[in-house]
Amino acid sequence: MKLYQQLLLSLAGLGAAHAPPTPATVAAAPGRAKRPSLKGPDDHLTGTARDLVSALRGHKPLADRVRVVWNPRLQTTAGTANPRTWEVELNPRLKELQPQTLHRILRHELAHLVSVFRAGRRRIDAHGPEWRQACADLGIPGEPRCHQLPFKSRKVRHKHAYRCMHCGHLLKRVKPLPRFSACYQCCHQFNHGQYDERYRYVTVPIDVVLDETTPSTPSNHHAPLTGRK
Repeated sequence: MKLYQQLLLSLAGLGAAHAPPTPATVAAAPGRAKRPSLKGPDDHLTGTARDLVSALRGHKPLADRVRVVWNPRLQTTAGTANPRTWEVELNPRLKELQPQTLHRILRHELAHLVSVFRAGRRRIDAHGPEWRQACADLGIPGEPRCHQLPFKSRKVRHKHAYRCMHCGHLLKRVKPLPRFSACYQCCHQFNHGQYDERYRYVTVPIDVVLDETTPSTPSNHHAPLTGRK
């Protein structure tokens, strides 16, 4: 009889050890704090961006469309602005810096969207007077074109080279240009900003120009202008 009672007690203890946790047990168990996502939309920063744009008179339509997202693919760039989707993409590494730096970068990129929104269909320079005015309106007057942030740099291997038929400007690129591409500076100066075959970029052998020093990314003054025949 005693052996039978001991067997029942052992089975009862084994069942209790493997019993599913009760709601009270789950609530009492220590849990890990949920880390904020650094990929995709950021609702908090989106709200901040919309408040900044809404404060500008007549910019409510833009404020309703602005969105801020984290893009982990950004490595050397702090942020970008996409006027097609009205999105500001931020480098997740900005979280490692001071909050005021993050918010300044946010305003910097918002200024691009504001300047494009104000210009409508008119073509403007990325960091021209329209952008500088938008920076001032967003509370960052005198904003520099680029920031010196502690992000790792990368060496870009250029595979293609082009030269303007008119001014001789040399352009190095990782990806090839569209078939009909011309020097924006020459088209802007001599043809009212419209594509002109006279200022077309022609292909140059990359091995011939490897020793020449040119920026990895073309400036806005020499950005390629595409057109069709």
